[in-house]
Amino acid sequence: MSSRLRNLLPAWARLPASNPLLHYELAKAQGRAAGRGFALQLAALLLLLGLAAAIYAGAFDLSYSGNLSTQLWRSLYFPALTLQTITWILALLLGAASVGAERGRKTWDNLRATEAGASMALRARWLGILYQLRAPVAAIMLIRLLLALGALVDLSAFGGHYVKMLSAEAPALGDWRIGLLLIALSIALALAQPLVMIGSAAALGLFLSVTVRGRVYSAVLQFILIALLAAFVLLSSAGAADILQGRLILPQAAQFLLILAYSSYGDWGLLLAELGSLGAVWRVTPAGVFISPCLAALLLLQALFADGLMSLAERISERRG
Repeated sequence: MSSRLRNLLPAWARLPASNPLLHYELAKAQGRAAGRGFALQLAALLLLLGLAAAIYAGAFDLSYSGNLSTQLWRSLYFPALTLQTITWILALLLGAASVGAERGRKTWDNLRATEAGASMALRARWLGILYQLRAPVAAIMLIRLLLALGALVDLSAFGGHYVKMLSAEAPALGDWRIGLLLIALSIALALAQPLVMIGSAAALGLFLSVTVRGRVYSAVLQFILIALLAAFVLLSSAGAADILQGRLILPQAAQFLLILAYSSYGDWGLLLAELGSLGAVWRVTPAGVFISPCLAALLLLQALFADGLMSLAERISERRG
């Protein structure tokens, strides 16, 4: 069964034995953080996240407000947002340095000389970046799983009528069963978005490494992209919070687009990962119930865009080197 499933994968994504370039990339990553190193990294990250969440909760007196899942979400929100932003930046930087490092070792032309060598090398390097970042990715996913578990516990609150209470705040739903489906979609998206965002950052970095040869130009572009991401996260998070708390009044379409953009590319769905905040979006934002389906469409487009970037980078590397 496992061999049949493996055969469904593209050649570059199969086991290292069938892809020597992938074996090479994973061997390099294992040399940096193998086995016990990964466990230590993950434990350190989780400890730092726990300390940051406790400090944040204490500083803003969040310990005694809301149920357990709400307390966890409020305490972990900004530490998790910081961790995933840093992970996105690291994926971009690792990708942008990939081809330059191969050129510096005089191995890039040898890879290009083999059949589909550049393509296989870039795909293997993309997987290698994700493997290198497996500790922060695992920490991010554990936080998401914890929030998903909290949402499942909340669904049983008030004798199982919590979904009906949330749905009643959004007349556009029409039926609480639709609200339940949207909650399930939001939880699924919250688990998928980190992988797509980090994979997209790695693909963007690899595209820059192929298309921009000058180190100065590449560094400037990376700085601009990181600055734009940081500015977007800060500004959109402030705007989304002000909208949900009634401090910022915008046209209905602008409110919807701001919350959608922030959930898609700002906090990667963290805003919709807790039922209380999801209900607030439904209640405050016009047509807020349509944010999760739109989020799913944008996630699919982003995955296709990342794959398109990789394909374009492969063609450029095979032609230009």
